[in-house]
Amino acid sequence: MAHWLDGIALVDGHHHFWELSRFPYRWLAPDAPPARFGDKSTIRRDYLPADHLAAFEGLPLAASVHVQANCGAADPVAETRWLQELSDSTGWPTAIVAEVDLCDPDAPEQIARHLQSPALRGIRTPVAWDDAGRWRVAGRPGVLSDDTFRSALGQVQAEGLCLECVVVPAQLPEVLALAQAHPGLTIVLNHFATLEPEQPGNLQDWRSGIAALRTVPNVCVKLSGLWTVDRQWQASVLRPHVTHLLSCLGADRVLYGSNLPVEGVNCPLARQFDQLKEILEGQPKDALRAIFSDTARRVYRL
Repeated sequence: MAHWLDGIALVDGHHHFWELSRFPYRWLAPDAPPARFGDKSTIRRDYLPADHLAAFEGLPLAASVHVQANCGAADPVAETRWLQELSDSTGWPTAIVAEVDLCDPDAPEQIARHLQSPALRGIRTPVAWDDAGRWRVAGRPGVLSDDTFRSALGQVQAEGLCLECVVVPAQLPEVLALAQAHPGLTIVLNHFATLEPEQPGNLQDWRSGIAALRTVPNVCVKLSGLWTVDRQWQASVLRPHVTHLLSCLGADRVLYGSNLPVEGVNCPLARQFDQLKEILEGQPKDALRAIFSDTARRVYRL
């Protein structure tokens, strides 16, 4: 049966692999606190290239981008080295986004060691912080304007790497300021900038923050992690928000990511694509090609 994305060399712009015996993965441990996204028991198992390819069976998957999985290694470069070995032996992932805390004085040295893996294309650093205490990945608020953080960005940009972050909608003005200060740096906001419409003020912050990003062409947003908007990925719920994003930024600044295996807890891959077909109905083929292939190929130099 023909698929609605036939003719597009699909790139999964955001996924994870893990091998539970290799690194601590403390967040996946049986005694770890519950996750906001749901029951972790179904993903508390190894997830490797063969599993990912099985999930994408019937879809035209051509490349993938692995984003650091909070593996808990004493040295985050160990995860990147392992992923490079996987890439060399299986072809997957195609590109790697590695973990570095850019507020750490050792960040430049760590980036240099990550760069020994040729598939490295980006750095994800902890910046999320909200007043309510729901999302606090950073050590403190305001890291996007921290002097140590900003000085490390020069190296990220000089090496042709992108900066990846999870932010909350209230941080979008900080992202705008960062993008204006570093116009040559590509900034990729993970998981739809964590829109949570049921939280007070969240939707207004998100809509105005996304609209303000029109003026900074170096910021892209991932169409991924949509469980925060609606766990079931219902097209009727998601469509107005996706339409707003596309009308503000254009398809060439939006890229799809499965967020597997995490997203599968709420929305298996087949359902993701069923809902996305409905959400994106009426979009021209060029826009679909950008969202599902070309934007990621440009950002990650695939």
